[in-house]
Amino acid sequence: MADKATQEPASKHPKTLAIVTMVVALLIIAGVVALIVTGASSATTTKPSTAASTSISAGADAIIASAALTNPSGFVLEFAKNTTASSIQRSDWAVLDQPDGSEANVTVTVYSSTNATVTYFDRLVACVTGLPGYTDVTSDLASFQQYGKCYGYGEDVDSIAVINGVCTKGNVFLSVHLVSDISFSDLEGYLTGVMGALYQSAA
Repeated sequence: MADKATQEPASKHPKTLAIVTMVVALLIIAGVVALIVTGASSATTTKPSTAASTSISAGADAIIASAALTNPSGFVLEFAKNTTASSIQRSDWAVLDQPDGSEANVTVTVYSSTNATVTYFDRLVACVTGLPGYTDVTSDLASFQQYGKCYGYGEDVDSIAVINGVCTKGNVFLSVHLVSDISFSDLEGYLTGVMGALYQSAA
C-alpha cells in the first residue's frame, strides 16, 4: 500500500493528460471518418489498391477483444466502445492501461473493401506527415506491412511521450495512440507490442 501511495503523484499528470489527449484523438478520428468515408467508398471502384487483397471477416469488436486477451506489452483492457457502424465501415475503440501508468487508445475500423481502407489511410497520413516537432517512427511498424501499410509518429514534450501508429491489413484499419511519462524509446516498444497484438487478431 505504501508503494502505491508514493506512486500516485508521479502518474497523476500523465493520466490526466492521457484522458484529455485520448478524447481529442477520438474526436479527430470521428471527424476524419465522417469526412473521408464517402470518398473512400467511391474510391473502391476507381482507385486500385497497393496492398494485398486480404479480406478480414472478424468484426472490429472481436479484433480488440482478442488483442486485449494477450495483454500486449503488459497492457490491460479498461473499457471498449462502439463508435460508428454503416454499410461501408464499422469502428470500435478501447482504452488499455499499463501498470507503469502508460495508456493506450486503440481504434479498429473494418471497411467493406481493401481499397476503401487504403484510401482512408492515405488521406489520413497525408494530413499528419511532416507535422512540426514530430518524429517519424514508421520503422517500428515495419513487420506489419505484409498485407498493407503503416505509419507512425510521435513527440516527447516536458517528459511526456506521445506516439501514434496506424496500419492497414486488407480491409481493416488499425490505430494505436500511446501516452506516458516513460522514455520515448520505451514507448516505441509498447507501440510495436500493441499494434502487433491487433495485427495478429485481425484475421
